[in-house]
Amino acid sequence: MIPTGRLWALFALLAVPMMAAGFFPGLGGAVLALDALALALAVLDFLWARAVRLEVRRVLPQRLNVGVPNKVELRLVHRGGRMARVRVKDGVPESFTAVPDEATLELPPDSETRWVYRVTPARRGRFDFTEVTARVSGPLGLVLHERVFPTTQTLSVYPDLRGASRLLLSGAALDLVNLGLRQLRRDGRGSEFARLRDYAQGDSARDVDWKATARRGRPVTRVLESERSQSILICVDAGRSMAAQVDGLTKLDHAVNAALFLAFVAVRNGDRVGLAVFADGVKTYLPPAAGRTQYRKMVDALYSTTPSLTYVDYLALFKELNVRLTRRSLLCVFTDFLDEEQASTMVAPLHRLARRHVPLCLSVKDTALQKLLRTPPPGPEESFQHAVASELLTDREVLKARVSQGGVQMLDVQPDDLSLAAVNRYLDIKARGVL
Repeated sequence: MIPTGRLWALFALLAVPMMAAGFFPGLGGAVLALDALALALAVLDFLWARAVRLEVRRVLPQRLNVGVPNKVELRLVHRGGRMARVRVKDGVPESFTAVPDEATLELPPDSETRWVYRVTPARRGRFDFTEVTARVSGPLGLVLHERVFPTTQTLSVYPDLRGASRLLLSGAALDLVNLGLRQLRRDGRGSEFARLRDYAQGDSARDVDWKATARRGRPVTRVLESERSQSILICVDAGRSMAAQVDGLTKLDHAVNAALFLAFVAVRNGDRVGLAVFADGVKTYLPPAAGRTQYRKMVDALYSTTPSLTYVDYLALFKELNVRLTRRSLLCVFTDFLDEEQASTMVAPLHRLARRHVPLCLSVKDTALQKLLRTPPPGPEESFQHAVASELLTDREVLKARVSQGGVQMLDVQPDDLSLAAVNRYLDIKARGVL
């Protein structure tokens, strides 16, 4: 039994005649009778609330995506002949954000009511939804009867695969034309003729097939197919600097989301894709291979990857790649450049790899540091933070300039732009025939 504010207000009102009974002895019996009546009403209200027959079930999706709102549904079945008022709260994992976190529902007689809310997971992995708590209000609103429904369920939180899902549903996914993702570039110039299609805004005049244009009476573009079965190795840094939070997710989560989107596009384009997860050594290695099975292996490998609180040994990574990669490949290295001492060790070995392969370094900008620099420091402590942030970002720019020499390409973008930027650069490299 949980008293409500209405019951406490009733007891507060009864305190007035109780004080008056000290001056008027004849009121004592009446006050005791009123108190007994209030307690009786509270007990009766509780018995009515406890008599409400209620069932609760939770409906979860097959998997959740990290960092995005996911729909969860509670179904409350009320088996009774009168209206019931229930306050319900689900047992979401501690690291999840639920919106709204609870609700007050009016349940009609003999009905099933659905309450939908959204949870945003902050981490990947397996998590437990625990029991559902429901507080049933009595008809007088004096007390609540609390019930706990044992509805424990275990669910997996995967990287954000929505971009790949939209791509899969596109009717023109192989040449990335009608994706609804404005920043995705189409396959550019290739070496083999693929097909003819109507001219679209942005097509180069060099791609217009003038004979077909004359025959059809409208502009026609010649589409050339890029070379297929090329090798792409995606390297994901899982060191300590990737544990930093940026826009609600770790840098590693942003890198994993972008890596899987890039892998999906490459697999759909017929290329061979591999994976290397590294920190103080190579933790996971999948040699480049083609097909959807390879993509599923990459999802399974990255699903449970977490940042290691260790330094990053770039030399060990590039030594192993130098042995394992026998054919020219595009090396997409998702890493961070905030730790200058650590990241500077990648410059020399990466430049050596550039003689045989096409290295592409991708990193997420630290939006917190950028925001700090845009805010004028109001006091001494803030001025010190401002100076440190400025020095860190300056060192980062110097390191990026060193890395981008010697045939190494560089991308440093906002977190929300990382996936599309990686795919754009991959398509650009294929279109220019660099591989």
